[in-house]
Amino acid sequence: MLPVNSSIKAGAIAAAICAFGLLAGMALAHETLTTTVLFDREIVRILSKHCVMCHDQGGPSFPLDTYEQTFLQRRKIRAEIIARHMPPWAAVPGYGQFANDNSLTLQETQFIVSWVEGLGPRNSGTVFTNVAGADAARPNEIRAHADAGHWLLGMPDLARQLPANTIEPRAPDQVKRVVVDLGLTSERRVRAVEFMPGDRRVVHAAFFTVEETGEWIGSWTPWYGVMTLPKGVAYRLPAGAHVVAEINYRGAQERAVDRGTLGLFFAGSSSSNTASDLVLDAKGAVPAGAQSQRFHAEQRLAEDTYAAALRPELLPGANSVEVSARRPDGGTQVLLFAKDVPADWPSPYILREPVVILKGSILAVTAYYSNSAKTSKPGGFRVTMTKYSNAGFDRK
Repeated sequence: MLPVNSSIKAGAIAAAICAFGLLAGMALAHETLTTTVLFDREIVRILSKHCVMCHDQGGPSFPLDTYEQTFLQRRKIRAEIIARHMPPWAAVPGYGQFANDNSLTLQETQFIVSWVEGLGPRNSGTVFTNVAGADAARPNEIRAHADAGHWLLGMPDLARQLPANTIEPRAPDQVKRVVVDLGLTSERRVRAVEFMPGDRRVVHAAFFTVEETGEWIGSWTPWYGVMTLPKGVAYRLPAGAHVVAEINYRGAQERAVDRGTLGLFFAGSSSSNTASDLVLDAKGAVPAGAQSQRFHAEQRLAEDTYAAALRPELLPGANSVEVSARRPDGGTQVLLFAKDVPADWPSPYILREPVVILKGSILAVTAYYSNSAKTSKPGGFRVTMTKYSNAGFDRK
């Protein structure tokens, strides 16, 4: 038998535990809110802009559509954004501006930290309690929303479904390659490419190249699924062209069958400039114990050139990659500087506005690797730049 006081204490502890389970981690009633940041205002906007393309019911990670889901994961969210693990974006701010940039701004980071540390208010200073008065009106629920399941650029001129890929439960990261026949009987020019995955739970990224020419024409990540070229610029697709899709997968809890659809948007006759690839690559060994093994490649440009997008392909162990151009006047323009590139979330870097690189400039790529193992391992890079000539460009 416990003493009376002990029995009372034991009962209080049990009641507290039950209350904690029912309230899903709510703050105690006597605690005071210390933030003006609200889920229904600032936080839901951040989730819709940066998070729920992966964190929803049909995505590859736990859902964050609702207030309750976000409240329960709030401390994990704070830790991930402070460590810059999420959202997965490696480009360092200040070196290039990208249309598919999914990083949080300083203000957005501060909003999330303030909301978590301020007890996570939902709206008007209230905290999630999971209960409501019998006569209380049910509030309008504000949820984060992801644009998925429809064409963002409108109906494609040509849509082709890819061959199916089966991904086993909890399968490790893997890349599967499939080829689709476009059925073209004559040469066509393409101004934009969009992809719609069949099962977003298992798809981390997809990249598309033309089998006959080797040109990279498009890509997909959960946060940016289109690739468009400026007016008057287009990719060339020869008659009989096939598109090679390289799809990055990770298994879900159950077997998944993914069969995505590739959409192509054709250009008109005014598209006089043809987009093409410029590839720089380097490879070699990273010695055991190396802390900063350097890989470098460069090429002098024979004409004024527009850079529209960059696709770095790196091996595990890469610390950083930089793409820059040394101008004839001695100045340097950095197109991309990325650190700690996440291998499980490969991404292109699509320039918000094409960048002109002057004739005679030296385009250079430099990457650094580390290797804590006792044996050497492969290192290096392949960087593809989508480019086109500067016909009609007025330098003034």
